[in-house]
Amino acid sequence: MLYFFSRILPPHLFLSPHLWARTNRYAAAMCSVVGALGGASLLFVPPAIAQETETPAEPAAPAAPTARYANGEDVDLSEIIAEWRGYYADVPVYLCVCQDGTCDQTDQWPYREYDRYQFGVALGPASGQVAEAAGSNCFDIADGSRPSSPRAFSAAQVDPSAPAADPPAAPDPDDSPSVSPEPSASEPPAPEPAAESAAESPSPEQSEPPAAANPEDIPVATAINDGSAIQLNWPSGTTSTVDINDGDQSWDINILNALDCESLSVVEAKMMSAQRIVGTPVVDPMTGNVAVPVLLDSCVEVDQMAVFILDPAEGGGYALYRTQLPAVRGSLQSANRGFPDEFSSYAYNTVLGIRYWDSTLLVRQGSAAGTEVISLFRPGQTPAGLYAGCGIVREGEGASVLCDQ
Repeated sequence: MLYFFSRILPPHLFLSPHLWARTNRYAAAMCSVVGALGGASLLFVPPAIAQETETPAEPAAPAAPTARYANGEDVDLSEIIAEWRGYYADVPVYLCVCQDGTCDQTDQWPYREYDRYQFGVALGPASGQVAEAAGSNCFDIADGSRPSSPRAFSAAQVDPSAPAADPPAAPDPDDSPSVSPEPSASEPPAPEPAAESAAESPSPEQSEPPAAANPEDIPVATAINDGSAIQLNWPSGTTSTVDINDGDQSWDINILNALDCESLSVVEAKMMSAQRIVGTPVVDPMTGNVAVPVLLDSCVEVDQMAVFILDPAEGGGYALYRTQLPAVRGSLQSANRGFPDEFSSYAYNTVLGIRYWDSTLLVRQGSAAGTEVISLFRPGQTPAGLYAGCGIVREGEGASVLCDQ
């Protein structure tokens, strides 16, 4: 959801000056008919007697993404972020995910009501806190900080001579389109028939966060040995190690539509193994489950990664699950070919970071072209959860391949 940075900066700074069309009138000369020669008329324009006339007004400039969004249009979040970055280069932009059954913002801009797990954005800490008060969880797309503890930033405008205009008024309910449209065929498909799209209300048994675990059952996870193992430190003082190359528990996953680095060709499916842990594993404070991003293979500037979920026991054993990322586009997308089993998934691109919120897992991935998207997995019947949607937070080449909003 999208909110304005209403407390730190004056509200008149937040919308593009192109929200309203500007029309210009230009002077033109009229032709005068003078004289006659041999029965033929001669047309010319004497500058001294030229008169003004009206010409058609220039076409109205297109409305800014923020205004279109306020009117109920389905606008990519990346377009809104780009508009804001045109005004403020360093003010925090927060990605927000509705965590309540509904998150009501109908009384103020952007005049929308969101369903659980729908994405939005907010500009500035004050707007981020408003979004969270409405039932969302928000974090800075730059560093992951929360609106209640924002990073240091500059509120300077990119172009002080062209400030943003006042926010638009609420749209007329009789004229504006629905702000919660039914899912269309272009939305990311669910990984399996039982899963629902991000715009649908999930069933309670699949979506409600599990009951909080005993704090004594929550370990601290650290990648060690150059990413080949995870060390778990338990509150009791016990320490255990999980080797991702352990022969007793294979960290393998069947990647659909995989890039085979040996032949440099795309194959229908390929069983791939974790090479090393990338980044930092994160622990769900509600359950003690550990999300682990791993590199499977890398070639021609393309990373293929996966996110495993570890359900550890203090005694040293563990159960292993795989998040199942659906394809967004193409003949092999999940809508055309369902996952054959719980061991299959499409590959992530470069995983930039992961985090848990109320047992909801968010995975941030990017491409070599600079595109960044966030995929969301809501609680499900297994610790792997169920795919619930995605949002583009930085536009770039191939963005629609990673996330088709």
